[in-house]
Amino acid sequence: MANQQALLRNLHTFNIAAQRLSFTVAAKELHLTQGAVSHRIKVLESELGFNLFVRGTRTLELTAEGERFQETLSKSLSAIFGEIEDINSTELHGKINVGTSPAFANSWLLPRISDFKRRYPRFNLNIFAQESQDFHKNHLDVAIYYGDTELKDMYRKRLFGEKYIPVCTPRYAKEVGAFDDGLESLHRVNFIHALESNVWQRWIKHHGIEVNLFKQFYCVSHRDMGVQSALHDVGVAMGRYQFVKQYLETGELVSPYPSMETEMSYEVLCPMGSDKRPKVDTFIRWLDTQLS
Repeated sequence: MANQQALLRNLHTFNIAAQRLSFTVAAKELHLTQGAVSHRIKVLESELGFNLFVRGTRTLELTAEGERFQETLSKSLSAIFGEIEDINSTELHGKINVGTSPAFANSWLLPRISDFKRRYPRFNLNIFAQESQDFHKNHLDVAIYYGDTELKDMYRKRLFGEKYIPVCTPRYAKEVGAFDDGLESLHRVNFIHALESNVWQRWIKHHGIEVNLFKQFYCVSHRDMGVQSALHDVGVAMGRYQFVKQYLETGELVSPYPSMETEMSYEVLCPMGSDKRPKVDTFIRWLDTQLS
C-alpha cells in the first residue's frame, strides 16, 4: 500500500510539473521544495523506465514519451478528482471550468452569466476565453466550440446555427450611400478584416460580387475587435449574427448588404460520460434555458 501511495503522489507531482513546465512553480503549488519535486520525478522516471522531461539550463520540456504519458494521466486524474467531487457533493455547488472563444464569451456568454449566478449561487465559474482550447491542460469540464472539431471521445450537443452578416453604423452607411446604391457602394467602403479569416472572400464569391477587398481595409487580430471597430464608424465588418443582433435590435448597427448562411454551428462539448455529472448537466441545461 505504501508503494501505491508513493506512486500516486509522484504521479500527481509529475502532472503539476508537466502543466507548469517548472519544478519551481510546481514546488510552490504543492508546498514542497524544488529538490523534493525533482526527486519525485526521478523516482517516477526510474519506475516507468523512460525519461519524462528534457532538463535544460533555463528551460524544462516534456519528452515525446512525457507528453503522451501526461495527456493520458491528466484525463485519468481529472476523472478521478471529478468523481470524488460528485460523491462528496450533496447539493449543487463546486467549480466549473468553461472554455470558449473570446468572441463567444464577450458577445454571448458573459451578458447572460448573471442569470446562472442567480439560479446557482453556490457554483464558481472559471471561464477560459481562447481561440483554441486544450481540454485537458485547462481541466475543462465543458466547452463551447464553433465549427468542426477533431476532439475524440466527446459528448457533443448542438446549441444553434449561425450566419455571417456585414454590419456598420447608420452614419457610416449613409456616408458611403449603402442604402442608396446597394452593392455598388462596396467600392467605397473600408473593409474590416479579422486576422486569419477569409470570410469576406467567401462572402463575395457566394454572392458573385466583384470588388477589391484590399483597396481600403483595416485588419484586426480578433473578430470581436472588428465589430467594435464598426461601432466606431471605421468601416464595414463581417459579424456573426448571434453576436451582433443585439446591436441590430438597438439600431447601433445596420446591415445594408445580404447575409451568408453557414452550415457550421455552435456546439457544447465535454468528455464522454461527463455530461451525466451533476455540475456539467446543470450548466448544459442552463444553456438550454438561454436558447428558449
